Amino acid sequence: MVNTVPPANPIPVSPSSAGVLAHLFPTPAPPPSVLAPARLPNNGPGSTSALLKTLKDNHERNHVSFNDYSFVNHAAHHLLAIWALGASGPLIAAAYEDTHLDHMRECLPSTRPNYNAYLDYFRNVVLASDATISSTLERYIFSPEYNINTSLPLGKQQPEMLNRFVEQAIHALIHTGYGAEFKLPGMLVEGLAQASVRPARTTVLVSRLLFPGTPDSQYRPKSHVHALTILSQMLTDGRFWTRNLEKHEFGAMLVSHGELINSYAEMWTCEINSQDDFSRHLEELVWASTLMYGVGSWDGEGEEYRADFFTMHIVTSCLFLPSLCAHLSYRSQSLLLRAHFLASITWWLVRGRPAFPLRKFFAVPLAPLPSPAHFKYATTLPGVLPQPAACALLGGDSPHAVTPNVWYPLLQSSIVHPNEHLCKCQRALAHFAVLYGHREAGFMSEALFLSPAVSCTDTPLLPGGLELAEGECKAFEAPEWEFLDGSLFLRVAWLTSAALGWVRDGEPNTGAWDYQEFEKHELEAKTKA
Repeated sequence: MVNTVPPANPIPVSPSSAGVLAHLFPTPAPPPSVLAPARLPNNGPGSTSALLKTLKDNHERNHVSFNDYSFVNHAAHHLLAIWALGASGPLIAAAYEDTHLDHMRECLPSTRPNYNAYLDYFRNVVLASDATISSTLERYIFSPEYNINTSLPLGKQQPEMLNRFVEQAIHALIHTGYGAEFKLPGMLVEGLAQASVRPARTTVLVSRLLFPGTPDSQYRPKSHVHALTILSQMLTDGRFWTRNLEKHEFGAMLVSHGELINSYAEMWTCEINSQDDFSRHLEELVWASTLMYGVGSWDGEGEEYRADFFTMHIVTSCLFLPSLCAHLSYRSQSLLLRAHFLASITWWLVRGRPAFPLRKFFAVPLAPLPSPAHFKYATTLPGVLPQPAACALLGGDSPHAVTPNVWYPLLQSSIVHPNEHLCKCQRALAHFAVLYGHREAGFMSEALFLSPAVSCTDTPLLPGGLELAEGECKAFEAPEWEFLDGSLFLRVAWLTSAALGWVRDGEPNTGAWDYQEFEKHELEAKTKA
């Protein structure tokens, strides 16, 4: 199953019967794990009816890519995220019709032409009477047969499906993760087809790191090394750069710095043999992911919040790890989390390896307490605020009475916001706050005290790769971990909503994800062609 050797390729995709569509998109099931996100209530059956109608239409009508630049169809992600947040039927229908259908291509692709063939193939896989989410994922994503298959003739392209699963902003993992979370076989079909047509390119180190035939690295410590210990060491490593890379530099980075990146990834000793092991390693990934996006996008209280588009996907993909791993063996759980960590630190490096100024970040007032006037983003909601009665707890003038739970208006605004990524990001951050919001300042210092120091100073950089000007590489100081606490998730969510616009409260949609420079080279090249 590789994108260069597809099965027979019927175009357009074969239409599905009503019975098949009902099997592919049944009523969503409850969360498969206590570590998976809970759902908020909606206003009745119309919400689920609208969800299933739009998911089926998207499955039949729309291709995985909606333009010639291979931009990904996010319609199903958007619809499921706002349904889980309690959106009404009319809102779900509007999200699909007004936000996605206006630019979607039908299943007659000019890019990724094998997608429809894989869609038919995996539809047959999940419709088999003995098919389960577990058996499908274990075979097609985690088995040696579909990764590094030693029985293939020498020189034959390897499937590398786990590699493809975390490729290109980790979209295939996210899509399949929705299928695992809501028990929707149709999402599984689309996610696996999406992975199959992705190149094994930017995360090519995944296969070497995780599958048999590769000798153990000398950098693999025997005792457990915390993920944040590795991020600290990467920040102090002066061989990495401080600017965003352009898209055409990605491959060059892997030539010169690939072994160094892999050496750091190998340090993370994620070996899962119990539910407690999984819970501990998941928490490490959640903190690391949120820091790479949330604090890494912050340049100070008076500056624009960059809301980095690519590291944001590290956060949104992390949300689905509990749902996916609920269906996987301990071996496959270990493989998935390690692949996710490697993909995450790779994107963090591509986006300039921003530092974590935790002392300053956590000194900012926490919403709903008001911020000073010189702050770029106020920590109170815009517009006319409610006026609580004098008998309200804390009294009518207290900001905690005006906004008793900051997450409520934050999530409500994300439901109606036309940007399909905002609701996904805020849903993930809200869930992480449920799991880890109780952590007090100083907790991470204690955890990292037990994590051994790491170093890979003798890993060489290879010639013929990334060209960096003098002064573009820099060693940062290690973060002051003692300031990190569980308010991280709310702080990041607030900044993200403020940057993209509080549309429910009257502000316009800014669409201000920071990604333009990374796409600029490819877009300009195709425009000139």
